[in-house]
Amino acid sequence: MPKISIYLDEKKLKQIEQLINNDSDLMNFSRSALIGYLIEQEVARFDKRKMVEAAEAIDELDLGWSEKEQECAIIDAEAFG
Repeated sequence: MPKISIYLDEKKLKQIEQLINNDSDLMNFSRSALIGYLIEQEVARFDKRKMVEAAEAIDELDLGWSEKEQECAIIDAEAFG
């Protein structure tokens, strides 16, 4: 596994140490696990942002459902849960 170096100011370093050493916190991670978790969260946030942008582009291009199709989808959702 490759190693990386990161540089943090004192405040952020203390915050990481508090997260890692706080027994009452559910995020009782090692430094590596914490960084890995944060990276996963950022990737998920990025993916969600890209999906929203794509949905907005579809709306702008009027490539989405017609009003009739949307009404049918609502009726289906209400009928079948």
